[in-house]
Amino acid sequence: MSELENITFESASFFISDDIRRYRRWFLVLGLIMIALGTAAIIFPFAATMAVEVLVGWVFVISGVFGVVHAFGVRKWKGFLLSFLGAVLSLVIGTMLLVYPLTGMLSLTLLVAAFFFVSAIFRIILAIRLHPSDHWGWLVISGILAFILATLIMIQWPTSATWFIGMLVGIDLIFTGWIFFTMSMMARGLA
Repeated sequence: MSELENITFESASFFISDDIRRYRRWFLVLGLIMIALGTAAIIFPFAATMAVEVLVGWVFVISGVFGVVHAFGVRKWKGFLLSFLGAVLSLVIGTMLLVYPLTGMLSLTLLVAAFFFVSAIFRIILAIRLHPSDHWGWLVISGILAFILATLIMIQWPTSATWFIGMLVGIDLIFTGWIFFTMSMMARGLA
């Protein structure tokens, strides 16, 4: 075994825990399923976007219901009114997302675009503050890319609302699935 192969093998074994080795087949199966779901989300971005929108709607509704129950459980608390109003707001937003899913897709896409825009500003400001240190340029590039992404979403809005979130979910699923798949293959090679 050459010195380079030995270093690679040792560094790989350092990152692969005994649990991953023991359950490597589960990681393999999960990785392949996530890659397949991610591919499906990219092929059918509207369906994936709708699924995310409905999921977010249900999360808000369930959180609102539990928030209302909690608020009435502690109604003598000084923060009752604000807690109750926050829970009702969550319940109303969740219900609106479920009743008007297309409008919800538009709203969620705008929120994601706003997130990318604000994130771009923060990254560039952070890069300017870190300017003399190493790798500050990567933060600038990351900020510029986030700004470009936000701009592309807004230029294509409202059409982007039908595919953008589904595409993001698909890409995330594929990358996460690939990580699990790779971990399983590394654990197999080290077993």
